[in-house]
Amino acid sequence: MSEHRIEYVARDRTGITAVITTTGVIDVDTVIQHISAGHSGYYVDRDWKRAPVRSLTSFSGEYLFANWDGSKRNMLHDLAFPSPTRTIALPPRRPSRLRSIVRTLLGRR
Repeated sequence: MSEHRIEYVARDRTGITAVITTTGVIDVDTVIQHISAGHSGYYVDRDWKRAPVRSLTSFSGEYLFANWDGSKRNMLHDLAFPSPTRTIALPPRRPSRLRSIVRTLLGRR
């Protein structure tokens, strides 16, 4: 059985879509088939710990799972590339008429 070290994962809003290993990029469905059939093993090497990647089943289908710190969360998402961020220009804020009336009445101008 061959073993592949996972370096990064690619994901979208539905979950992990591809796995980037030291040998190339593999579709997540292929990785799940390889793990289920026992043809290949996948692992993550983080914090001096080697964590195996497992294929788990849920109501929404099968997914990959790895954890290397003992918590219950799926830490494969920590290996994902960060999403690109965009800045949005906000229109200038107009002062509220109610606020200006209250300030005028209270003498705070």
